[in-house]
Amino acid sequence: MMLSFDEWNVWYRTRRKRADRVKEGWPVAPSILEEIYTMEDALAFGGACISLLNHADRIKNRVLAQLVNVIAPIMTETGGPAWRQTIFFPFAHMSRFGRGKVLRAQVESETYDSSYYDPRGAEELTFPVPNVPYLKMSAVADGPAAFSLFLLNRDLTQEMEVNLEARSFGRLTPGEAMEVRHDDLRATTPRMRRSRVKPAPLQGVSVNGGHIRATLKPASMECDPFIRELTEG
Repeated sequence: MMLSFDEWNVWYRTRRKRADRVKEGWPVAPSILEEIYTMEDALAFGGACISLLNHADRIKNRVLAQLVNVIAPIMTETGGPAWRQTIFFPFAHMSRFGRGKVLRAQVESETYDSSYYDPRGAEELTFPVPNVPYLKMSAVADGPAAFSLFLLNRDLTQEMEVNLEARSFGRLTPGEAMEVRHDDLRATTPRMRRSRVKPAPLQGVSVNGGHIRATLKPASMECDPFIRELTEG
């Protein structure tokens, strides 16, 4: 049975009063549900993208809820500019490099205990989520000559060294490795400060044959495309 995962995104609707999210009467183009996303939201969004990729054998259709203004990665103003929110960048990286066949990766990582908070019902409920890996990743092969990694370091304070064996790919050359992070998890990309959160080159990615090594900063999302070195004959 295949699944369609429709209208997903980060949404704070349940945390607001009706007066904060509904305009009474029939106003024209009211500014409702225009979420302002943070670096923290970008990490949650990127983690959702990785989960959707890793379940591509079952989830054949994945539709982001909205694209512009309403719970969206792109914001605009009437007669004014358009700018990218923090969640735009993991979405763009997944769209560009998450094409091909998703590989079933075996991940070994230290873990932590967390909890899931559900405020939607008559009671506010919390459910334990034990043994969550600090590293979340997806690997995608686009034909015989391209290979992409999406990596999420969920540790808020510690760097993480990732060692990966990409067997059967031959020799690989790093492509345009990028990371999305900010020291302040509440950082946003408001209209007048559009470059506050944006992708930056990921330094320190090395490849030796099929062995890949990278150092991930705390609370960061990485996209690492690789190209296979093709030799004559």
